[in-house]
Amino acid sequence: MDRNPQSTPVPADLAAAPFSTPAAGQTQYDCIIISDLHLGSDVCQAKLLEEFLIWAVNHCRQLVINGDIFDDLNFKRLTKRHFACLKVIRRNSDRDDFHLVWVRGNHDGPAGIVSHIVGVDILDEYIYDNGQVRLLILHGDQFDTFTTGYPLLTGLASGVFYYIQKTMPHGAARWIRRISKRWQRNSQRVRDRAIDYARGRGFRFVTCGHTHLPLEADQNGVHYVNSGTWTDYPPCPFVAVKGAEMTLEHWPMTQAIPTPEPPMTPQPRVQPAPPLPAMS
Repeated sequence: MDRNPQSTPVPADLAAAPFSTPAAGQTQYDCIIISDLHLGSDVCQAKLLEEFLIWAVNHCRQLVINGDIFDDLNFKRLTKRHFACLKVIRRNSDRDDFHLVWVRGNHDGPAGIVSHIVGVDILDEYIYDNGQVRLLILHGDQFDTFTTGYPLLTGLASGVFYYIQKTMPHGAARWIRRISKRWQRNSQRVRDRAIDYARGRGFRFVTCGHTHLPLEADQNGVHYVNSGTWTDYPPCPFVAVKGAEMTLEHWPMTQAIPTPEPPMTPQPRVQPAPPLPAMS
């Protein structure tokens, strides 16, 4: 594959476009972190993701995409919905009042190509600090010894899973992915090693993706949150930092979605009173 980013043209649909600011009184987060979008996958929740991104870029100061934005670099698999998600990312990548960060995951491919497409630099890890929460953000695949130790088997399994995605119902594909992750004990392994790594570097907060299993844990003085994936049934998870708190949230959020006005109850028609008889 050509690693020269200039060899990969940016689709016309990703051209810059204006953005809107949040209305007064709406929640403003310091930072939002999502991971494992897997654009190009048949089970990516692209419609829901586009809706979320439009909301998120206007309700946080920083948005961190923590790896695996793509399922692979076969862009022929990207649908119009997938490109719509990239368009939201691209058009908000150079705002003065907003910071977009991308941490590379194991599915994302060469950083030069991907960086050119989305218009942001690709990092191996990122430190977020709002003065109250000092958060270490990394994808988590570096703690997954199964993936790194058995690359051929992992590649074969990915090919088989892609075939399952194409031929089986989406629910079955998601179930198989969850079972395989639990069998490898990836979630616990990534959690424990991420906590040890963060604690050794003096962090009290750390977040990863990669395992596709969202969870929160407090261990050895470190608060760990896994941001899950956007390939499972809604609601889909994300990590939110506001003030001194880091929490696992889910989209759709009832407070973020306008409540439709109840339909008007039709009023009964008032029959006009019959005319009074004429006076003789």
